[in-house]
This record gives sequence, structure tokens and C-alpha cells, in this order.
Amino acid sequence: MQSSRPSRSGVTVTRLLIPPEPACSRFARQSIIDGSVEPMGQELCFRWNAGVRRAPPPSAYATSLLLSQALLDGGVAHRRPGCLFIGMDAATLLSPIADVLCGAIGAIQLPLGVPVQESLTRRIAQLHARGYRFALAGVVSPDDPRAVWLPMVSFVKLDVSLAPVSAWASVQELARQAGATLIADRMTESGDYLRLKALGVRYFQGDLLMPPQEESPRSLPSCDLDVLGRLFRLLRHGAPHEALAMTAASDPALVIRLLMLHRLHAGRARPPATLTETLAGLPEPVLIGWLHVLRSSTFDLTPSTQSWSHAVREQIHNYRARLIGARVCCTPAELEAKVFDLYRRLCSREPAAPAPWSPTDPSGKG
Repeated sequence: MQSSRPSRSGVTVTRLLIPPEPACSRFARQSIIDGSVEPMGQELCFRWNAGVRRAPPPSAYATSLLLSQALLDGGVAHRRPGCLFIGMDAATLLSPIADVLCGAIGAIQLPLGVPVQESLTRRIAQLHARGYRFALAGVVSPDDPRAVWLPMVSFVKLDVSLAPVSAWASVQELARQAGATLIADRMTESGDYLRLKALGVRYFQGDLLMPPQEESPRSLPSCDLDVLGRLFRLLRHGAPHEALAMTAASDPALVIRLLMLHRLHAGRARPPATLTETLAGLPEPVLIGWLHVLRSSTFDLTPSTQSWSHAVREQIHNYRARLIGARVCCTPAELEAKVFDLYRRLCSREPAAPAPWSPTDPSGKG
């Protein structure tokens, strides 16, 4: 999208259309391996700041930041990481945030200390019935009170650093009877690894095999909280996808994320032709969950982000007006598809610049 036309502030539109350089986010990932080239899965952990390796306890706020940074900013799910394990405390599990981690993406990890309560059991059963997966983390004995959830659990993580050697076989048998995959977690000693291998354990996680890998991806431009709020209210009131798309289109940073979420949750489905199709391709609980995540994790609307968003909106408005003036679209649907194609290229994270618009070619393909 090349243009030398200056804006009111004297800065060229070309310059404004370059996404700003926001601060980097941080998270860590630790592989779960079995000797294959690709890991069976990876546990993701949030990091507050540089130099602090210990992860904070799971919370709704920390989990929202982690999901946003790892799955959107970092694009971890598109790197063939296997099953993603993300810890959630009781409050997060009961919130819409838990709906984000669909079974195809990963497993909700239930840490030691999560209380066995009727409300949590009901929530786990509800999500399990919809295909969500769960992992019990920090298991040290077969007497763990969370064992009542084993019929709905896909993974059991044995804490080798705390569990006595005498309990290893009984925990292994507990997982086998439940049909859950056993993972030997927090491995630090080679002798423990050999003993567990002799017991037939296949999957391992810990510093002995693969220390956590720190990542600091470039953050996406921040969303407009007002737009997120309006979209959330419309969704709660059952507004049609067309109305949701009209609201979301006013925030290019949100459009970036919706495109990424469609790719994340729709898999190999045909790429959407319009923003309405993009929203329709996301299950409602998943979309509501992501709006909760984004309201907590995208709050730094800097002047540079505002200028970029304004430039994208201005470019889209002008492009739509030129298409209408040239009468190249026979239907409103065709007009929206052409506009969305340009919007998608302007909001792409690919390094290549969007194709320039030519007044002789209203399709925008140069």
C-alpha cells in the first residue's frame, strides 16, 4: 500500500501504515518428550519479567497474558508443538477463559491445590463433554483427592521430585486404570529417568531433559478496549455476525487477532472471505473466552498504535469509496469480500508489504 500523501500531521500514510514496535512479551515453554524428533507436548508458563525464572501461581490475569502472548503474539500453536499444557486455578477454570483451550489445541492443567468442589467437577464435566482435555499436575501419591476427576482426565503428571519412589508404580497403575497418559514431571536426576524407563514410563518432562525455553516475541498492536467492550456486549445479547463484524472492523488490531484465531480454531478450513465469515467460524464460547482474555491482556494503547489504527481505517474507507465509485462490485457481498481482502493484507504479520492499490485496478492487486 504505497502512498506519499501526507496526513494532517505531515506524516505520510505509508509511514503510518507500518505497524508500531510495541514492547516484547515473555513466556516460557518446556517440552514433554519421548525420544522422538517432535515433542509430545509443551507446557507453557507465564513470566513476569527478565531474570525471574519461577512462574507465578496460575491466576485469571496471568493465564490471560500467557494465552495472548504465547498463542497470538508468539504463534506457538502453529509450530507443531504437540499438545499445549496450560495451568489454570479454580477461578480461571470457572471463567470463560477456560473455553479458549479447546481439546484440539491443548490440555487444561489442574495444579496441586485445586480444591475438589462440586462447581469445579460440574465445570470439568461440561468441558470434557465438549471435547476438552485435562491434566492432573503435581501428583505424588494415588491418594490425591483430585483422583475423583480421573474419568475425565487425559494426562497424569507424576511429580518425581516430591513423590517417593515407592509411590511411582501405584501412580502409574492409577493412570493406566483411568486410561490416562502418565508423564514423569520435574525430572532432574538421571537415575530416576532410568528407573522410570524400566517401569515402562514413556513421557518425560524436566530440566534433566529440556530446561524451559524463554521466549520474547514482538507483541501485536494493542486492541481498543472500547471496541472490545462493545463487541462483548453485542455477543452477549445475541447480535448477528454481521453486526459483530461491523463493530470489530473499526479496530485493525482486533482484526489481526480474529484472523489468527480463525486459523487457530478452524484449522485447515477454507480461509474466510469476509470478517463476518471469520467471526462465524469461531464457536461462541471460544469467542467469548478470547474477548475475556483480550480485555485483560491488551491494554497499552500507545499513540503509535492509535496512529497506525487510524491510518488503516482511513485506507480502508478510501478503498471502499473508490470501489463504489468505480462500480466494479455487483453485490454488497462482493464489495465486502474485496474490502476484507485488502484489510487482511494490511493486518498481516507477514514481512512482505501489501500490494499497492492502483486506480486502474480496483481489486487492489496492483
